[in-house]
Amino acid sequence: MKIKPKKIFNTIIFVLFTLYISFYIASVSGYYEYEKKEETTLTNEKMKEFEKDLKEGKKVDIKKYLTDNTKKYDNKVTDIGNTLSDMINNGISGGLEKTFKVVEKLIE
Repeated sequence: MKIKPKKIFNTIIFVLFTLYISFYIASVSGYYEYEKKEETTLTNEKMKEFEKDLKEGKKVDIKKYLTDNTKKYDNKVTDIGNTLSDMINNGISGGLEKTFKVVEKLIE
């Protein structure tokens, strides 16, 4: 049984579209902003230590009280995925703009 090129093409398009939607949802959901916020949040322990140092009149430096406990999951695969998602997004946006311009000209 021979595999039809049209079926292969449709499968590839479906997979790429699914990946695009997945990456788009991850970027729009605010996951990155949430992670950045968590990195800069003072923990309760550090806040108490900060307040104690202020009461004692010690010189305080905010860097001393910030903790960075987050794991970094960035790697080349996610970079490639984000780049691919941006390329697909730009391609779809450009294609839709051109399509609507053609439809607009046809309507006039």
